[in-house]
Amino acid sequence: MPVIDQSSGADAVGAARAAAGPWSRSPGTGELDRQSAVWSRNRRVLIRLLFAIFLVSPFVARPHPDAARIAFLAPATALLLVVVEWIAIPLRDAFPPRRLPAWAHPSRGYALWGWLGLIVAVSVAIFAVGGLNWVNALVASGACVGLLAPSAREAAPGTALCAAAGFGLALYHGATYESSLIIALGVTLASFFAFTAARRSELVVRLRETRAELARMAVAEERLRIARDLHDLLGHSLSLITLKAELAGRLIDADPARAGREIADLEGVARRSLGEVRAAVSGYRQPSLTAELAAAREMLSAAGMECRVQAPASIELPQDADALLGWTVREGATNVVRHSGARTVMITITVTPDEASAEIADDGVGPAWTGGDEPGAHGSGLVGLTERARGAGAQLSAGEGRGGKGFRLLVRVPGRFSSP
Repeated sequence: MPVIDQSSGADAVGAARAAAGPWSRSPGTGELDRQSAVWSRNRRVLIRLLFAIFLVSPFVARPHPDAARIAFLAPATALLLVVVEWIAIPLRDAFPPRRLPAWAHPSRGYALWGWLGLIVAVSVAIFAVGGLNWVNALVASGACVGLLAPSAREAAPGTALCAAAGFGLALYHGATYESSLIIALGVTLASFFAFTAARRSELVVRLRETRAELARMAVAEERLRIARDLHDLLGHSLSLITLKAELAGRLIDADPARAGREIADLEGVARRSLGEVRAAVSGYRQPSLTAELAAAREMLSAAGMECRVQAPASIELPQDADALLGWTVREGATNVVRHSGARTVMITITVTPDEASAEIADDGVGPAWTGGDEPGAHGSGLVGLTERARGAGAQLSAGEGRGGKGFRLLVRVPGRFSSP
């Protein structure tokens, strides 16, 4: 088997990229994931910093509370800061806090509502004791409600509670009705924006998982395509090489000139097969029905079989249909040589306005395969052809020929064709 030179393909890709210039370069999946991880890490640091400034800033605002209130506000603010920084924010991150005991972990439903209740209670107490300067604590609790609530139905009551507490306590501290409404609206908006940000983060995570799954499926599909193409290409070519080698071996003493011609044909088949394999690996090759008919006639004649072809004088089909019928002729001829022991093979190409079909029938004893058995019993060629036909929306039937003699393979491709 000839060695496939893959360096030329790599050189071509590199040359194309170099010619396109730096503007053609786009980050791959791995680079995008790294950029996203860096952005997420920086975003978490920034949010933690802003929350800390947000909760601590009232201590430097005027008027300053008295010592008795500071004695309560300082530890209460520290508690709220710790819970928000180490419970609420990490809950939406990739790495939730691991040092917490199992009963306290926010991933458990009752613990989630317990932490949320603690945040709301502490923030309401801070606002009640500290006065209007400590409204930031209540805004932070509203954001935590939107961040932690699993759904909008569960976020609405918590948000309404925080907004009502903010409105009532603002009136209690002497704020005007309009200022109290603004405080309630600020708490509501904080909850809303946190809720939408959390949902957006979840959507991004799901999109990444979907992208990764699609990438895995694409790799698996490409591997299947390459395996199928290589089987079809090499199976046909190697069968033809084997036949010509056997024929040359038999003729080398009786007819050296003809044996030399067969050996020369061997070189041509090998070179053509190498080119087809390279093209298949590159993903560009599609067989031509006309070329496959000629190759099938040559292969069957080399096997000592009479090949009759009935086809229109000129065949003009869409590329997908032409390629599928070409694969059909190739696989059908290969199976006839390998399994049938036939004397006569009939290849019929039919093109009507609504359908194009390829039929390969022989008078041998090929396998009576109907497409429903395990592929291992009959090889993978017909299985691969079945997958191609299914992907193109075509119909494949295979089994005993007319009158229960031989083997018959038929592929019909629906569509709109111009019949000759």
